[in-house]
Amino acid sequence: MNKNLVEKSSFSQPNKVYISYNQIHETIRTAVEKSDLIKTFQPTLLLAISAGGFLPTRILRNIIKHYGGKTLPIQTIGICLYDDDNVDVDFDMRQIRKTQWLTYDKNNQLAVNLQGQNILIVDEVDDTRTTLSYVVNELKHDIDQQRQEKTTEEWTEPKIGIFVVHNKGKEKRAQLPDEIMKNAYFVGKEVGQEWIVYPWDAINIEEHTRLAENIIS
Repeated sequence: MNKNLVEKSSFSQPNKVYISYNQIHETIRTAVEKSDLIKTFQPTLLLAISAGGFLPTRILRNIIKHYGGKTLPIQTIGICLYDDDNVDVDFDMRQIRKTQWLTYDKNNQLAVNLQGQNILIVDEVDDTRTTLSYVVNELKHDIDQQRQEKTTEEWTEPKIGIFVVHNKGKEKRAQLPDEIMKNAYFVGKEVGQEWIVYPWDAINIEEHTRLAENIIS
C-alpha cells in the first residue's frame, strides 16, 4: 500500500485510506474475473445492503452483464445497528433492526420468490461481520418460511452468497455459515484495519480523489 494514501490521525485512531470510484470499479471487475463468480455461483438476484452496498451492487451488475450476458434484478435491504455510536454499550448488548426488507406478500406485485434463487448479498466492507451474519440469518429464516408454505409444489433450495469490496483482516464478532465461506464468499480486496473512506462518503469529491490516487497538486 502506498504510504501516501494513508492519513495519520493525531488521536490514535485508525489510519485513513481513501478509495476512489475508479479504484472500486477496478477492484470489483478484477474480483469477478479472478474468482469466476459468474460460473461458480451463478447469481440470479443481487441484494444490496443500504447504503454502502448501493454503488458496488450497481457496478457489479454491469460487470456481470458484460461477462455473463444477463441483467440481474437488484433488491435493497436496510439494516441499523442500535447504539453503534455509544462506546459505553457492550457490543453484545447492541441490537440490530431492519429499516427496509424484502416483501413476500403474494398480493404485492413486488413480492420476491426466494425459491431457486442464487442470492448474492453485496456490501462495501466486511468489518466485524455483524451485519452480514444478521442478514444471512434473516434470509435463512425467510427461506424456511417459504419452504414450509410450499405444500403441493416441488421446492428448489436457494443459495446465499456474499460479495464485499473489502474484507478487513481482523477478528470477527460474528460468523457466517461454512457453506458460504467455502464456496460463496467473494472479496474484492483483503485489507488491514485501516479506516476506509469511500467516495460516496466524501463532501469534496475532487479532494477525495486526489488523496485516493495520490495526485500531487
